[in-house]
Amino acid sequence: MTITLAFLAALAVGYLIGRYRPAHRASDWAHWQKYDRAMRRHSARWWTRFVILSAENLGWLVAHPRQGWDAWKHRNDPRTTRSPAVQIRSVGPGPTLPVHRVSKAQEANE
Repeated sequence: MTITLAFLAALAVGYLIGRYRPAHRASDWAHWQKYDRAMRRHSARWWTRFVILSAENLGWLVAHPRQGWDAWKHRNDPRTTRSPAVQIRSVGPGPTLPVHRVSKAQEANE
């Protein structure tokens, strides 16, 4: 009986944590802090942001080691050249729009 209650309690706590998503909220907060120019390195908020973003990056590297290694190898590659812009040689006459005219008799009826 106690094992069943403990299992149900753990299931409920896991569900609530999953619904609240504290790691996602902390990650969103840390990403928004990157735009605060007034924050300096000696503040606790800066270090909190640094720890959260570092943990996020390390977690991604653990989950995706191959993509991380490939990104590391190609981090200093030169940018690819863009293709030239499309050139339009001539512009045709364009679509013809119908002319809607109202006669004097129709204006008088209104």
